[in-house]
Amino acid sequence: MLILELISCSRQACYDNTNALMNTSLLASGTGHDTSSVSLIVKGITPTDTVDFVDTKSDSHFSVPLDPGNDVTTFYIVLNGVTDTAVITYDREPHLVSAECGYTFVSELTGLTTTHNIIDTLMIIDNSVNLNGKRNLHLFF
Repeated sequence: MLILELISCSRQACYDNTNALMNTSLLASGTGHDTSSVSLIVKGITPTDTVDFVDTKSDSHFSVPLDPGNDVTTFYIVLNGVTDTAVITYDREPHLVSAECGYTFVSELTGLTTTHNIIDTLMIIDNSVNLNGKRNLHLFF
């Protein structure tokens, strides 16, 4: 009988942020000033499931993860009761967070498309979706 034992390099707890999130600011069309929604729902769509990420009454920004198993993520964005679809494309790379926390995926945004029911413009302002918390998209409505 052969018994294998996997040993970690470290037995310390993970205290690092391991969630690379795509951060989006809501801006008023025409002025470009920060604005808040009356209501905001963001859902991620996969071939087998719909994942609720955001459901809030009033917010001026939101953060969502990209699908680590694909180079494209589709979101339903329901802003003030009006639904739009946003399709985000990106390249993924594994990133070592630390010996205690292991790996996560960071992404480089390569493109996006959106419907325009309430969204006027969705614009990439920082292509790097990583652990730094910077804004990646501006959503004008």
